[in-house]
Amino acid sequence: MSPDEILLEKVVETLRKIKLEAILIGNVASVLQGVPVMTQDFDFFVRDTALNRKKIGNFANELELTIYKRDDALTDVVTAEGKDLIVDFVFKLAPDQKFESVRSRARKIKIGKRYCLVADLEDILKSKKFANRPKDRAVIELIENTLRIKKVLNK
Repeated sequence: MSPDEILLEKVVETLRKIKLEAILIGNVASVLQGVPVMTQDFDFFVRDTALNRKKIGNFANELELTIYKRDDALTDVVTAEGKDLIVDFVFKLAPDQKFESVRSRARKIKIGKRYCLVADLEDILKSKKFANRPKDRAVIELIENTLRIKKVLNK
């Protein structure tokens, strides 16, 4: 396994240990589904509850990370960051993307010895279009092209 896969497996194992249901979204989820993009962090979609926010604190403690809330356009994000790891916990995607609906379309992908719930590329695309940040706009075409290729290959 690559160092990135080992790190993701550790993150997934910690999420399992603290019992935080989370769906991998963003560029890492895209990479796992064939999109040629690079990233430096892991993004997880979680329900916004007091218990889940407490679990995020437990997650940070387990991995010796510091929690902070970003002060930018994504106000519904809490970040856990350490020397070699950045994990964003996202509480809201596009207005019509509820946790349950995204989960119903997600797939389990094996990472090392663990399975990770990974958002469908269509959901990732929709959330990136909604966020409309420069870094999101930069990968929209890559995701769209990957989806087109997958559709052709599945015919």
